[in-house]
Amino acid sequence: MLEATVIAIAFFPIGVLYASFAEWVIHQRLMHQPILGIQHFYFGHAKVHHGVYKADDTYVVGDRPARELTLAWWAMPFPIMLQIPLLAVLALFISLPGMVGFAAALVLYQFSYEYLHYSMHVPRNRWFEHTRAFIWLNDHHFEHHRKHSNNLNIVLPLFDYLLRTRVRPQVAVFAEG
Repeated sequence: MLEATVIAIAFFPIGVLYASFAEWVIHQRLMHQPILGIQHFYFGHAKVHHGVYKADDTYVVGDRPARELTLAWWAMPFPIMLQIPLLAVLALFISLPGMVGFAAALVLYQFSYEYLHYSMHVPRNRWFEHTRAFIWLNDHHFEHHRKHSNNLNIVLPLFDYLLRTRVRPQVAVFAEG
């Protein structure tokens, strides 16, 4: 049991790194262009979300009703479901406990993506909204709303740096609180 726990814990950071890569790919390839005839995610994100929340005072909800901020309830598991073949390979050929740690990282990352993204557009004076890390991530994301091909990561912008889509924010977000 201890060995399985250690293996799961060891695979967790690998899962976080992979999730950052998957977030980048899904955001760039599925949410900003129709692919293989699939238009739902492209339309909902590139057309509707970016149409409602622009790189101006509409970036935050303000007095408007919050809408089109997160994936639809039925689509939230979709980024994780895309990884099922990889999880199966991990479980069958590498390590079942490793797959559990990796899958836990994917689930936590997806939750973090949804909650951070929501919090960026709907500031409510939450304690973490005043941290340097959140302010930096929020400015990073605001720049994505200025130029959609850049700053694709929300949770961990590692692959924006590695794949050279990271640009320095031109304007800081002064979110309502």
